Amino acid sequence: MNRGIAKRTVFENADDKRYFLAQVAWAVHAGWIELAAFCIMPTHFHLLVRSTEASLSQAMGQVLNNYVRWFNRGRKRDGPLFRSRFLSRPVDSVEYWLELFRYFDANPVEARLAPSPALYPHCSAWWYALPEGPIWLERRWIEDEVRSRYGTAEYDPQQYLAMFGEAMSPSLARVIERRIESGVRTPDPLDDLLGATPERVLDWMRRKAALADGTCIDLPVCDPADVLQVLAVERRLRSDWRLPLTRVPCDAWPPLGVALVRDLCAATWAEIGIHLGISDNGAMRAYRRHGQALTEAPEYAAVAGRLATEAIARCYGARSALGTRPRIEVAGGWREPIESRATHS
Repeated sequence: MNRGIAKRTVFENADDKRYFLAQVAWAVHAGWIELAAFCIMPTHFHLLVRSTEASLSQAMGQVLNNYVRWFNRGRKRDGPLFRSRFLSRPVDSVEYWLELFRYFDANPVEARLAPSPALYPHCSAWWYALPEGPIWLERRWIEDEVRSRYGTAEYDPQQYLAMFGEAMSPSLARVIERRIESGVRTPDPLDDLLGATPERVLDWMRRKAALADGTCIDLPVCDPADVLQVLAVERRLRSDWRLPLTRVPCDAWPPLGVALVRDLCAATWAEIGIHLGISDNGAMRAYRRHGQALTEAPEYAAVAGRLATEAIARCYGARSALGTRPRIEVAGGWREPIESRATHS
């Protein structure tokens, strides 16, 4: 991704967007990258690419330098246009890869530039809504995903629109934006958690509690709003709930709330304190008590696994069951695991 300096407009008209895409297409033809999805907005761009020869920096440097020179020359200006070197993030989760398609496609609709992604000509959804696209857009992987989802032999653009046309919830958009901003390079747990049973999610939480050392943990898979909502519903049902972990039974809600926000949302202790109204040190103590409760209080552990599963389902909606479907493999490029980098805004 990259954004205009001081959030200025960097693509002022359709010619600007077409020229930028022409530079991206040139990098594809040069064999430096493969392009699976894109969205060009007035102030920024998103590209979802695979670096075929570890040449992402070379490709994007050439694309941006050529575009800035062309833009400045046509407007008789000089100086920087983008805020910095491009930002890239690895994508090694199939489910996250699919969500990025939805995130890209939602941009022009959210900005009210088009009533639907397929009607915005500077977004890859425009091309996926057609039976065929330009040679610089690598369509094989996503076309196979669509065919696999619907069990058809031929790619149907209407199925793409049905698969990716659902509006993205604000909470899921925040999860994606937080992933982009965080820059965390740990293995992505999303494929294992989306559509998983509460028992499987609980096993993951136990591993997280055992490794807890105060450092940053994983990529977020949920938004705090979804976690707080499922906690509020459960609290109305249980009201006072105490754990017999100490001489005087302690309140079960602080450790459960801290653990769900930390594990699912990758929140810092300070962020947890803001969401739950406790101090940083209080959040750390509560998380240690959570680890103890997972071992010594079976009912607590079962509730923790179930609520974590419900929070994920709430964030991803009907797509929360997608994690159990079989993976596909495409010869000659996009495969599992995806060796790619996403450039976002």
